Amino acid sequence: MQIYQIVEIIFTILLILFLLVMTIGIMTLITLIEEINSYDISFGMRVFFITGMSTVYLILLKMMISKFTDYHRYL
Repeated sequence: MQIYQIVEIIFTILLILFLLVMTIGIMTLITLIEEINSYDISFGMRVFFITGMSTVYLILLKMMISKFTDYHRYL
């Protein structure tokens, strides 16, 4: 195998892992929304909690994407 084929396989695996993380994050968010609805919490606090969790999740995804671009720079 040539080097570009190996790199392509590695990036394909990384993209699949990225999509898995996205899917798990979305499923977790839906589950948390359903759990929060079962408690007696005001709507403002629900929005605050979900916004905070979404922000943390998006920051983590941004960090992952920046790592992908850093690795791509070295190829």
